Amino acid sequence: MRIVMLGGGGLAPFLRRLGHDVLTTGSPDADVPLPNPVTMDALRERMASRSFVPDGLIHVDDGNIPCVDGVEEIPCPSIFYSIDTFCNPWHVPFSHAYDHVCVAQRDFLSMFEEEGVPAVWLPLFCKTATESAAPERWLAGRDVPVAFVGTLAPRNIPGRLPFLKAFRRLHPLLVRQGAYEPVFARARIVLNQTAVGEVNYRCFEAMGCGAALLTDSPLHGIGDLFVLGEEVLPPYGKGDAEGAAATVRQWLASPRRLAEVASAGLAKVARLHTAQVRAVQIEAVLAALLQKGAHGLRLASLPERRRFVRAAYAMIVAEMPEEFEPYRQFFLHLVSKYDCLCAS
Repeated sequence: MRIVMLGGGGLAPFLRRLGHDVLTTGSPDADVPLPNPVTMDALRERMASRSFVPDGLIHVDDGNIPCVDGVEEIPCPSIFYSIDTFCNPWHVPFSHAYDHVCVAQRDFLSMFEEEGVPAVWLPLFCKTATESAAPERWLAGRDVPVAFVGTLAPRNIPGRLPFLKAFRRLHPLLVRQGAYEPVFARARIVLNQTAVGEVNYRCFEAMGCGAALLTDSPLHGIGDLFVLGEEVLPPYGKGDAEGAAATVRQWLASPRRLAEVASAGLAKVARLHTAQVRAVQIEAVLAALLQKGAHGLRLASLPERRRFVRAAYAMIVAEMPEEFEPYRQFFLHLVSKYDCLCAS
């Protein structure tokens, strides 16, 4: 298939390995960078300049506002992969612009289903998984007891930095930002802290690097993905630095058992939760949509769907910080445009 990808392009290399012709758009390093949102007509022109006529479209949420206006008009099957649903509620009405939605966080799946949008739970993943090591080798090669790698003060997670500081007062913790592999490859335990208990990329990245995962919530299906206490460490209570430190001390005091949990978690991730596995799964969804011509139903119901897209744009306007006023004005213009489209 010829697939155009909007937003995050992390799955593109893995879809290409499956034999697909993939055109990425959006990020500065994409095949077609989009520093500002464009219309579907403008995207069609850029694809035409490359003689690229897509058989399908995949929009992977990268935490940004929509990069293409009018995506509901594309005459091929389309998928929206909603990842940060918890901080972007506009994803729910915006999903009506697509034929199918993949939802990264299980407990948000019902929000889309209740809207009548075909949706499936598709958890996140890690790029690759390391080879498993015998307990003795694992213990000898892991010189960092506990580590955290990630943004320290994200706007949508104000409790992260206070939690990490509280934990460090109770137990040593290596904290870094940037590349996670060099740290996770040395860590015995990776500490995860979330916004709403989501099963984020860090969960899979930690286990994919062979570390034992300690996260802060049993929500969003982590207990369905992994056996708690056997493939991941038992979760600590959200914001409970003392509980997290106590769990760390308990498991570090049983190094062989800890190595077994890390090995089991790595084996599960390598088998079921790599980018290559996700590429195969999303390929199957897109192929099924193409086979049944699912986009025909969308194109036949554009007036109704545009009302939902208009609502999504209005939500974006309401949430837009003052420092992004030009973008706010752009989406205000789109709201007016969709008012006219819905009235016609």
